[in-house]
Amino acid sequence: MINQTICYLLPANCYPGGALVASYVPSLDVYGSYFPAWLLCLIAGVILTVLASQIGRFFDLSALRRFGPLVPIGLVLIFSITTWFLFFAS
Repeated sequence: MINQTICYLLPANCYPGGALVASYVPSLDVYGSYFPAWLLCLIAGVILTVLASQIGRFFDLSALRRFGPLVPIGLVLIFSITTWFLFFAS
């Protein structure tokens, strides 16, 4: 009997022939070329971060600059993951 925890960590060992059966890489057809969905989510995250930065300058949120690059990197991650869940999570 194979432990299920090991199957999640080492999926190639749990299937006959060592093949990874349950792999799925979502791709989108954009103008005839297939792009990985995570790349489109990353681009959307960067664009939304730039927009949030402009809104922050409008409301004079300059106190957040003391955190350095943590705020923009965090916003890119938040927006990218949110975009992924809104459009690609099943």
